[in-house]
Amino acid sequence: MFSRTSKAAVVAALAALALAASGCSASSTASADTAPKEKFTIATSGTFRPITFSEGGKLTGFDIEVGTLIANKLGMEAEFVEGQLTGLLPGLNSGKFDAVMSGLTMTEPRKQSITFSTPYLADGAVAVVKKDNTSVEQVSKLEGLVVGAIGGSGTESDVKALGGFAELKAYPGAPEGFADVAAGRIDVFATGRIAAENFMKNSPLAAELKIVGDVYGTKPAGVGLPKDDTEMKPKVDKIIEELKADGTLAELNQKWFGFTVEIPAA
Repeated sequence: MFSRTSKAAVVAALAALALAASGCSASSTASADTAPKEKFTIATSGTFRPITFSEGGKLTGFDIEVGTLIANKLGMEAEFVEGQLTGLLPGLNSGKFDAVMSGLTMTEPRKQSITFSTPYLADGAVAVVKKDNTSVEQVSKLEGLVVGAIGGSGTESDVKALGGFAELKAYPGAPEGFADVAAGRIDVFATGRIAAENFMKNSPLAAELKIVGDVYGTKPAGVGLPKDDTEMKPKVDKIIEELKADGTLAELNQKWFGFTVEIPAA
């Protein structure tokens, strides 16, 4: 027979085991709750204010907020990677990134090379010239002019298709193009309406420049996904439709652009 002392020792030992097991279970639950989320890697140019740009060393803008929301709704963590626009789509299809978000308009060449989500934005090209320029009337009339555009952009594709220019210079981002047209190194900087209007509101150089003519070739923009993607597109499409329906996209339009962008059919 066990003595009272022996029984007490057994009870204490069992209680200790139960407490240890409970602690392990709680620790496992806590570890599961704090496990790092899978990354959703989004490539962006970071040079196209107010859509994607750096401020105070931090990447921000319309696409950065929308991309972060999409990743969160996927149950993932957004990780942004900056690079020149010309290299982003090849990198996407080689598996370096999960997506590209950089005001990516749906041009025909892009439609052939990657998969697009449903549209969440739209943009068209405008002509930015020096304030005293009286010869340029439209971005669609570039005969004999030295023209600048962001390399790899939808606007660059439009300018090439229009033709007639004397020279076309490709820039890594919008700031360089605006600076060169202000300095007289090019006659016209062809860029997206959204970026041009934002520049005219915020840059000291705006006093030397003006936007002329109509918006040309407005196209929807979407999240760029790999050409062979079949899994992510329906998920991203669903999230974008939710952001449209609950007014989030409209609010972000007002925050970053000051107006609501009308999105044409893809």
